[in-house]
Amino acid sequence: MAETAITAVLSKLGEFATKEAALLLKVGDDIMLLRDRLEWLQAFIRDADRKRRVGADELTRVWVRQTRDVAFEAEDALDDFFHKVDLANQNYGGWKLVLRYMTSCRTQITVRHGLSGQINRIKTRLDQISENQKEYKIDHSPSGIWTSSTTALAPWDGLKKVVGREQDAKTVRELLLHEEHREQMFISMLGESGIGKRTLTMQIYKDLMRNFEVFVWYNMPPDSSMEDLLEEVYKRAYKRIHKHNETPQDNGIDIVDKLYGLLTDKSYLVVLGGISSKTILNCVRASLPDNKIGSRVVLILEPECEEVAWHAATLNQEGYESKSIHRLSHLDEDTSGELFRSRVFAEQGKHNKDTKDNKGSKYTKDNKNTKEKTYEEDVFDVTQGHPLGIVVLAGLLRYKEKPVEWDAVLQELRPGMEEAEDGQDNPITGLLLLKENPGEWKTFQQQMTTARETKLSNRMVIERILSASFDDLPQDLKSCFLYLAAYPMNVSLSAGHIVRMWTAEGFIKPRKGRTLEELGHSYLKELVSRCLVELESQNAHGGIKTVTVHSRLVRFLQSEAREASFIEVSDRNDILAPASVRRLSIQDDSGTYTTFSNKFPKLRSFICRVAAGNSQSSDKSDQSKKERREFPCGPRLACVVSSPVTEEVAGGSNLKSHDLKFLCWSKFLRLISVQGLKLQELPDEIGDMIHLRYLRVECPGLKKLPRSIRRLLNLQTLDISKTAVVEIHPHFWKIKTLRHVLAEKLTLPTSLVNELAELQTLHGVVAGEGKWDQGRSPLDKMAKLQSLELHGFNAANNGSALEGALTNMHLLGHLKLEGDGIPSCLFTGPILRCLQTMELDGAAKWPVVRWDIVRKVRPNLVGLKLKNNSQVPKELLDEMEAQKLMLLS
Repeated sequence: MAETAITAVLSKLGEFATKEAALLLKVGDDIMLLRDRLEWLQAFIRDADRKRRVGADELTRVWVRQTRDVAFEAEDALDDFFHKVDLANQNYGGWKLVLRYMTSCRTQITVRHGLSGQINRIKTRLDQISENQKEYKIDHSPSGIWTSSTTALAPWDGLKKVVGREQDAKTVRELLLHEEHREQMFISMLGESGIGKRTLTMQIYKDLMRNFEVFVWYNMPPDSSMEDLLEEVYKRAYKRIHKHNETPQDNGIDIVDKLYGLLTDKSYLVVLGGISSKTILNCVRASLPDNKIGSRVVLILEPECEEVAWHAATLNQEGYESKSIHRLSHLDEDTSGELFRSRVFAEQGKHNKDTKDNKGSKYTKDNKNTKEKTYEEDVFDVTQGHPLGIVVLAGLLRYKEKPVEWDAVLQELRPGMEEAEDGQDNPITGLLLLKENPGEWKTFQQQMTTARETKLSNRMVIERILSASFDDLPQDLKSCFLYLAAYPMNVSLSAGHIVRMWTAEGFIKPRKGRTLEELGHSYLKELVSRCLVELESQNAHGGIKTVTVHSRLVRFLQSEAREASFIEVSDRNDILAPASVRRLSIQDDSGTYTTFSNKFPKLRSFICRVAAGNSQSSDKSDQSKKERREFPCGPRLACVVSSPVTEEVAGGSNLKSHDLKFLCWSKFLRLISVQGLKLQELPDEIGDMIHLRYLRVECPGLKKLPRSIRRLLNLQTLDISKTAVVEIHPHFWKIKTLRHVLAEKLTLPTSLVNELAELQTLHGVVAGEGKWDQGRSPLDKMAKLQSLELHGFNAANNGSALEGALTNMHLLGHLKLEGDGIPSCLFTGPILRCLQTMELDGAAKWPVVRWDIVRKVRPNLVGLKLKNNSQVPKELLDEMEAQKLMLLS
């Protein structure tokens, strides 16, 4: 994965070229020569990376690693240069401007000289690597097979559907709805990773939810405890029963008693993934009442947990022990072909549905030509009927041309090819055998030819397909996909968050006529279309809302990220070589913490996700978890922390809190994302992190931001939506690079001086008590807003100014207003034609208009949520309900 490192450096070189011309003095030529050299290397490194992955030879692996290290060295040099120059060019006024002029020339000469020296050393090292490559005859000619196409064979599929598992679904449904078995039943879905357990269970779960009073789905993270599991099941069941999103209050009752009492008289369907021991299963059983009304518990288990499945079977009524274990196996050739067609041609898996290939010719299952039948046979031969392999291979072929590229890909992946490549593509091995004994070389070739006929293990089948699909990704998209390694398995990822992070990292390259966010969503859409990312939910207008990544793909990504030093993913307290870590992801569901005392001088991104409930737990809970860790009889818990823990005495009790001071030595930081920490303040030194483009803090204990935040002149995203922050330094609103500001109840100033031309998202802001002047309100400086959520506005102080500002927001697609006077222009004025969704909470003077007039001025409106519909004219209300447009809360 040296390719991603080179891509990052070329992006930085592009940024360098946009700086003021004076900075290019003395180093401009060196920069251009380095860029040219890296572009040539990037053209050759992709094929070497592929050979490194399949273990072609150790020399190729060394060449890739050394090339990557040089790219990292170049990136460090450029970031250090930017950091020094930007610090020297911080905003100054008055007499400070004179002082800056006197010192800036000397500063620029110094930093230019330092950069020039570093670039010369980098070029010398590149020369040495090239000499070594020639000396050891390392072949790095690029392969034509993995050249990405740009257009998919068929449109985007949308949400996936279960194909080829009809009989499995029927069997499980019969167990779930078995009228003669009214007792509680445990049903186990057993099979290897990628076999389709989760997909099948999800489809059945959605179909049968109406047959149970309470339904809960939860995947237990590997490092969480049994108490965490029961707490999460209780919270989800509570919300289902009480029909709202409020978290139940902690009344001190034991979690087992609370959950048991909650479900005592309810029929329930509970789906649990990740249970790995009989001990945890026994605790689950003790917490769920057997109320003799047909309740069911479905376990999604890997083969290594077969013992848990058999133990669950013994908990059922006599005669149902073996019936309650349902094993999923590989698909046969017919169902494999059906699943393949459903993904590669965007069919719905029907045998008799006509399909068009990319040249427009039609075929059906009965009369399709021999070539199409051969493709399905080849796919079955390559995947051995493994569903995940079929799906990912279909996603790869959708972006390839038939027949040439299809034939090349399938030939490359055919069983036995990998063994042949290990010898035939290794120039050093072949050369030595040929020199020492030509007869041995001939025998070796014959052995490799025989190896083509062998079958690969299931693990190798999937790994080769995943590698092929990964290698086929365009350069920018490859970095975006690899970034998802920062998150654990079975976690829902918000499309908005992911795209904003990609943007901050610089993975998305600008394209004329489209915003970076639009490009980012198209990247995510392509990953879904390639079947590398699973679409979990869509928003009101059909866009991607949340996605997940299959556990097998997460493991693959984390392996690639670790090999490439792209990101360090940690679920324990030992960070090896912290001085070289460039991106750090801490994922903690155990609620246990240790202290970070290390410095991370090269850190670019810090991502931390701690289970919020555990993070805010009481001292008593923390102590119980500490005691549980000290006894070997319990499950092994990973101990992770994202920051130091301090203690403050308040009212006679110790209040533990975290801080992020260890990040103060990470001057290259571009992204900070922390969730669930007991964070009460941010370090004032955060203002010196001038590379910072993304700051997301979801910590309820945070009430104030430091004044220095105004110095983050490159900041694109500020997300404090899960904090108690209500005020921010007024100069923050002078940051011209702001694109997204998300808060809970952040007070807006009455007016702004600077135009925020890049701002697209403004959520969770309050109008405040001051009066807005017509044409001078803060919203008048945000003409490119696409999403606005405004609270607490007053018609007398803000009404006319708000209505005037809305007339300039031609790109607005989402609007949420909460106040004492909703502007009537939202349904009548010739503005806001791009508006798709509205949430309105407040009194309004509704105009008497026909629905056809509303549709004319709001042609894109697909969702409307009203907190108060008493004043809406009945005719208009009836039309809205008939169009299924209005969602009443």
